[in-house]
This record gives sequence, structure tokens and C-alpha cells, in this order.
Amino acid sequence: MDAAEVLCTTRAMRRMTTAPIPDEVIGRILDAGIRAPSPGAAQSWRFIAVTDRVSMSAIAELWRATREDLLAEVPDLYHSEIQARSSQYLHDHFDEVPLLICGYGPPGSQLLVAPALWSMCLAARAEGVGSVFTTLLIRSQDALAGILGVPDDSGMELVGALPMGYPRGRWDVAPRQPVEEVGFTDRWGRPSRWRRP
Repeated sequence: MDAAEVLCTTRAMRRMTTAPIPDEVIGRILDAGIRAPSPGAAQSWRFIAVTDRVSMSAIAELWRATREDLLAEVPDLYHSEIQARSSQYLHDHFDEVPLLICGYGPPGSQLLVAPALWSMCLAARAEGVGSVFTTLLIRSQDALAGILGVPDDSGMELVGALPMGYPRGRWDVAPRQPVEEVGFTDRWGRPSRWRRP
């Protein structure tokens, strides 16, 4: 699979099988993440790869409660019925997710950790593993830290989480606005001469 296919078909996969992901695949996904840019070579990130079913069950309860609270606050959260249905599927089946990667960094390090997490999503796609980049659990990170054993004095905050598994759905190109509608040439407002190939 070439880079263009990986980049264009890595999209939110919320419907996953229960098939376990082999340790060597998880290792390659994590290794791809730590190859992401790290300003000043700080590498001050930490990642927890969760496969334990007891932990995943506890996280699933936390996920559901957190999502329900969010939907009570923002009832029109989803932009489409398809997105709402796939999110509901993950909600209902979260305890079956084979792998959850949680990315941590010092306060204010979102721009350091997020690229590493996205690199893991791309690496997962190359391995045939689906993923979804989510920040939902940030709302309940203290409870999550308790489940995962993150020390109170770690100095780390949750930046995002990646539920991962082999997809039930099919790979496809995610819908996006055309590049000529969101890009400019040389100056703001100057029509783009760039076009999607």
C-alpha cells in the first residue's frame, strides 16, 4: 500500500471486530508514533496501550458515562446521521475494542503528542487496523488515570485516545471539502490554483 492510499483512506473507524491485534503489530504502531516530530527532541510523551479486558471494561463504563454527559450538554454534537450511528456503535461496544492507546504529555503539549497519535493512526491503517482519534476521555481523565495507574504526581495530562481494531466496515476516502475551496495561492483570499488530483 502506498503512502497516498494510507493518507487518503485513514478515517474514523468506530465499528471494529473483537479480533485481538498481535503484539508485533501493536509494537509497530507504537514505534511509528514515536517517530513523529518532537520539537527540541523533547520526546516528553508517554503512551499506554491497553489490551487487558478488565481495564477495557472499566474504561467502557467511563466512556459511556462521559459521552452521555457530553450529549446532554451538546445534543446536536454530530454533523450527520452516519456519524451519530457509528459513534453509537462504539458507545455500545466499547468494552469489545481490542486496543486502546492513550497519549499523555506535560500540560500544554497537545501539539507534541497529537502528531504522534496521528502517526499511530496512519501506521494502523497500513497494518489493516482501524482507529478513531478521540479526545472524549479528557473530560474524565482523573477517573481514567485511576484505572490506568497514572500517578497523581506524573505531571502528565491526557491528550487523546485511540480505540483500535480490525474494521467491520470498508476503507474509503473520508469526505472533505475540495482543496480549491479551503486553500489559497500565496495570499489569503487569492483563489487556489491547486486542485485535488
